[in-house]
Amino acid sequence: MKLHLFCLLPLLLLLAACQDEEEPIPAYLRIEPFSVNAVGGAGWQKITEGWLYADDVFLGGYSLPATVPVLADGDVDVLVFPGVKENGQTQTPALYPFLERYSAKVTLRPAETKAIQPVTAYDAGVILPWPVERGSFNNAPIVLENRDTDTANFFVLTTNGAFEGRSVLLEVDTAHAILEIATEQVANLPASAERQVWLEMHYRNDLPFQLWLLGTTGSSSNELSQPVYQFSVSENWNKIYLNLTDFLIALQQEKHRLFFRVVLSKNANGNYDQTQGKVLLDNIRLLHF
Repeated sequence: MKLHLFCLLPLLLLLAACQDEEEPIPAYLRIEPFSVNAVGGAGWQKITEGWLYADDVFLGGYSLPATVPVLADGDVDVLVFPGVKENGQTQTPALYPFLERYSAKVTLRPAETKAIQPVTAYDAGVILPWPVERGSFNNAPIVLENRDTDTANFFVLTTNGAFEGRSVLLEVDTAHAILEIATEQVANLPASAERQVWLEMHYRNDLPFQLWLLGTTGSSSNELSQPVYQFSVSENWNKIYLNLTDFLIALQQEKHRLFFRVVLSKNANGNYDQTQGKVLLDNIRLLHF
């Protein structure tokens, strides 16, 4: 089959145009880890991601530090939202609603790298049912009470191995294999999807332990319970951000307590895998708007 010249010429012109078109050269934005203007600074947080916008265009969420290509030349309005691992899960990074976004005007040039150091702080509208100093267990700490039937085993506030100042210590052994404690009640936590409630907490433990949510309504002493989270072993101090919203919606109660349960478990043969264990807790913060 013959290919006529008038058919071939447009194709040749198109190919020539494609070859002459140059790829745009991006600028690069280097996002350093967040600095935090709050008690304990960034060392008391675990901000793992930055969610980036440039001139109101969402460019993605990035593990920090990160170098991000940006197709821009000149002044760009940059927003970086702090992100955490929701419920401690690596597959669920989330914007953390209680920390402020970082904003800046940055001048970008193709092929050049511009570094920024984002800064954040807690939003001025955040409500803390327990003030920070109470949750740190150093001054007028959150009231805790034993809830198990073992009257010979109690929690203690200790400076030995504490995160900072004093921490709550829960210890179990083969003679006292269960220890359960509950916090004082908190009233009127939001229980709707529109008003999220989160728990921040530091912990260190050499055996698993559980967090439950307890709830009551009115003057009733009958507590409803909701399991929230099973903590794996953490040899070093770790920080977790737990979204309690769905659990509060499920309970639909007026007053709530946090309930921690530590059990020295037996294996299938009826033997203890370890003869003793301990859990340390610190910086317990409930937050909502």
